[in-house]
Amino acid sequence: MARQTIREVWPPNTSRRSTICGRRIGGKAAALNLGIAASRGDAIIVLDDDDLFPPWTLEKHAAALSRNPAADFSYGRFVRFRGKALPKPSDLWDEELVPTRDPRRLVVKLMEKCFLPNPAWAVRREAQLRVGPYDQSMYRSQDYDMIMRLARTNEGAFVDDRVLYQRTHMSLRGPAADRTYTKHAVDKWIKYDALIFRRSSAIGSPPISGPFSTAILLANIRLRFSRRGVILFQRKVYDGAKSALDQYRRSLDPRSASSAELRIASGLLGCRYGIGDLAGGGSPGKEVAGWLRAMHWPLSMRMSFATQLRWRVWSALTSADARYAGRLLEFRAPAFGIAATLAVMGSKYNAGASAWRGSK
Repeated sequence: MARQTIREVWPPNTSRRSTICGRRIGGKAAALNLGIAASRGDAIIVLDDDDLFPPWTLEKHAAALSRNPAADFSYGRFVRFRGKALPKPSDLWDEELVPTRDPRRLVVKLMEKCFLPNPAWAVRREAQLRVGPYDQSMYRSQDYDMIMRLARTNEGAFVDDRVLYQRTHMSLRGPAADRTYTKHAVDKWIKYDALIFRRSSAIGSPPISGPFSTAILLANIRLRFSRRGVILFQRKVYDGAKSALDQYRRSLDPRSASSAELRIASGLLGCRYGIGDLAGGGSPGKEVAGWLRAMHWPLSMRMSFATQLRWRVWSALTSADARYAGRLLEFRAPAFGIAATLAVMGSKYNAGASAWRGSK
């Protein structure tokens, strides 16, 4: 397809609906789509208006893509900083961890936690055109949606270095249709992340193919249900999580959970934006605790589910927020039972999930 043709038809109707600055109907996604349509290079990288690239960023991405011709994109680490001035070395301490030791597919790790904002990755232009435009109905989390679409069919190439300095500050952000101050942005991210996962059909394992045994096929299906349930729970899509976990629970009897299943279960309460909605004692916390308990999980699974609450309780106590720590325990006991609660609080058990932690 000729370049001029691409510019005219991809993305459809964008040029009539928004300006290149994204100030009209389409917002940021429309601006990105217009920029991609007008691009001419072999690779595309987006730098947000308030962030910075280290001097080596473009060179590192170019080298990674050159070394890995099968990679559709490259990605690296990023570190947050505050202030209007260029960051000093002492300002660059808040680094986002990339789970490099986690053996699972990149898309699964991203579903659990978005550790790759737009400026932390570069994509080949042909791959970008192939997956399609940014979703203009998303006023936030457009980049999260896009990197998962790219990662569904490609693992990318990792750049083991900082490729982004991400600025954090208090300001009014977002399009006119859904603008908010930065300190209130968490609620918006929760909202739009949940939208992504409510409509996603890709949560779970890759398609099954090949001459596998019945046991392997059943194990793959069980992992898919457990993974889907945990991810939807993390994203606060509780109705979808309940359905998936119920299907997984029925697959457990009469056998015991595998070590892989226990590791997946340990992420249940590891949602990025906290579990304040569950710890308040009302809805949805009371309802969620009720259906978790009603599934009658074996003790090993209840302990795995509860592992993330231990550090949250100790963190609350360290911050002198005994009230919040108490609310966390009030949720834990009816959800997982007294035995699992005491066992987890009195030990360092984490279902082996420490092996999947990211590293700098």
